[in-house]
Amino acid sequence: MKKFIFAILILTTSQAALAQYMFSPSVSYLDRELNDNSNPAASSNLSIIDMKLGYIFDMGLYIGALYSLIDDEITSDSSDFHFGPSIGYYNSGFFVSGTFYIFGERDLAAGNTKYADVSGFQLDFAYAVPINKTLSIGPQITYHKVKYSDAQVSGLSSPTSYEWKGITPYAALFVNF
Repeated sequence: MKKFIFAILILTTSQAALAQYMFSPSVSYLDRELNDNSNPAASSNLSIIDMKLGYIFDMGLYIGALYSLIDDEITSDSSDFHFGPSIGYYNSGFFVSGTFYIFGERDLAAGNTKYADVSGFQLDFAYAVPINKTLSIGPQITYHKVKYSDAQVSGLSSPTSYEWKGITPYAALFVNF
């Protein structure tokens, strides 16, 4: 059994000179139209752009950072951003990473409300199909969990507990250099 586990570890961690930098923008977009016959038809959309930059070590370990931009017209008209360090693993096209948010805000267009003091995390699962030596593209599934502890309404700050979480599909691009 020990030999089997050792063989699996060698096969999953050995690579020929994989050490490189990686830049990975990923995009998710949802467009929705509501028509309930009692109100005029309304449309809204959600756009998320995640940008990762990091370093992949020879054994596949990924260390980097994530910057996420969210434009949400579905639940409330808002512009959000989150930033945090990431750690993950990249091997044979499979990419898994976790990011802990250390900074972020949610700005609502109506009511001069801003949520701050973010905490939470994001888990990314992706598969990169190579296009050429440095460029790959593929699907990504992301689990978000975000919590804001501070609400600022017209410049006045107060404690709050505003949370959202969910799973989002993305199209991801991977540039290795």
